[in-house]
Amino acid sequence: MAQGKRWIGWTVLVLMAAWGCRTAAPEGGTMKSRSSRTWTDREAREIARRMKKYTVVPMDFDARTLAPRQRELLRRLVEAARLADEIFWRQTAPGNVELRERILKTRSPDDPVRRFFLMQGGPYDRLDHNAPFMDVPPKPPGAGFYPPDMTREEFEQWLRDHPEDKEAFLSPYTVIRRRDHGLTAIPYHVEYRDLVEPLARKLEEAAALAGHEGLRRYLRLKARAVRTDDYYEADLAWIDLTDAPFDLALGPFEVYEDELNNIKAAYEATVEIVDREASRRLDRYKKSLDQLEAYLPYPEAYKEKSAGLTAAFVIVRDVYRGGQIRSGYQPVAANLPNDPRVHMTKGTKKTFWKNVLEARVNHIIVPIARRLIAPEQLDGMTPEGLFDFILLHEIAHGLGPRYVHGSRTPVNVALRDLYSWIEENKADLAGLHSLRYLRDHGVIDPAMRRQHLISYLGSIFRTIRFGTGEAHGKAALVSLNYFLRHGGVRYDADRGRFAVEFDRLEDSIASLARELLMIEATGDYARAEKLEADYGKMPEVVEGALARLEDLPVDVVPEYHIRW
Repeated sequence: MAQGKRWIGWTVLVLMAAWGCRTAAPEGGTMKSRSSRTWTDREAREIARRMKKYTVVPMDFDARTLAPRQRELLRRLVEAARLADEIFWRQTAPGNVELRERILKTRSPDDPVRRFFLMQGGPYDRLDHNAPFMDVPPKPPGAGFYPPDMTREEFEQWLRDHPEDKEAFLSPYTVIRRRDHGLTAIPYHVEYRDLVEPLARKLEEAAALAGHEGLRRYLRLKARAVRTDDYYEADLAWIDLTDAPFDLALGPFEVYEDELNNIKAAYEATVEIVDREASRRLDRYKKSLDQLEAYLPYPEAYKEKSAGLTAAFVIVRDVYRGGQIRSGYQPVAANLPNDPRVHMTKGTKKTFWKNVLEARVNHIIVPIARRLIAPEQLDGMTPEGLFDFILLHEIAHGLGPRYVHGSRTPVNVALRDLYSWIEENKADLAGLHSLRYLRDHGVIDPAMRRQHLISYLGSIFRTIRFGTGEAHGKAALVSLNYFLRHGGVRYDADRGRFAVEFDRLEDSIASLARELLMIEATGDYARAEKLEADYGKMPEVVEGALARLEDLPVDVVPEYHIRW
């Protein structure tokens, strides 16, 4: 068991039962014979230690200011999102729902273990490499998508022996189960049918209340999509939806939870109030998307020749988060959907959660920068510089290879467990390289160069603190090591501060971006492994710098409350 944590003893009985294991009761009686006060004190201290990584930020919304019909529409959207969250609870680990129900029955709402468990979406600390904080088995790499004892070798051997199963097994929307001495793929809409049907009905009820035609159409298509696991038409309608008062991102999107293969998508949902005026100001970037694709620093022979690349941009305030996006790492922006077919035929939609971004800058990044960035460069650490970096990071998720060159194999299938951090790293570096293009061509003020590069450096340390077991954290560490070795970032040992070497950093960005793009274009797993081996280890200077941040939180935890 990770870190030797053995407490909250009764919980192991629940999960072992759920996993089909056997265990004996402790000699002399059950766990309940222990002093409840002793357990509570120990638990409280442990959770208090882990909670130091977070700062809770209230996110309140007063729905009473809305017209009655809009308020009811918003209520249906939140109800649908809560059902998506419930599906995620089943996906994250075997026995997770049973354990949650036991905790809800036996622990009060203000109990620290209960609060931390609900915040993490289970008994694993997502900012501590999924280390258990309860007495449970280690989290299976395949979460709840595969049999808990399945290895990648067994999965791949099955596909070699049963090529007829390949399409179903590699689908992002199936779970793998043992049946009749073999393996079978079950579609999400079948595996979770008791939740999928009421979720679809909530979406249809919301559609009936929507006065906006585009929103009404999207919600109806999304209801059909969750019933069939065919999201293509709903995704196209969602990308076109930019001027409605509300937005909803709901469904299985990201593959971070599947650490076995990085194939299976986890359910999530966000309910959002759209800032339509601020969103329209981002329309200018749409005109540059084809130019940014052409500007990517890797050979022309590998570039996609699809013209007319499009994207939608929306700035929102979210009033509810559920599922994958709610647990652990809190995104401030997203580039969705992830279906390469949609990327090739339509594009993507970039969503920016203004309220979460503001909380991250104020509570996390600025305090870190004050300790680690050279004082003469601190003036370059700005919310504007950080927003531009995040914006282009999300745009860059839609740039570059979707399929391995010369094949119809999606990049994530080729790179498997390494895909998530490679893709996050690619988005960082290709996004920074794209900012250079936008500055050089007057789309963005050229004077923003300083703010872009310094703000990015400040954000790296925040991201590394998520740990190298998390995709964003691994990507940030690889980048920082690369920059330190190639002179793009300088470390002053006397002051214990880091500084940007501007020209060298831009050259390093282009060089590393090329390597990442080529890994994706060729689907070269061994090349990705080598990049990780060369640059994925924690250097002493960075370890020392992170130690000076131990009293600072790692991330914000939005705490949503709607007044109805």
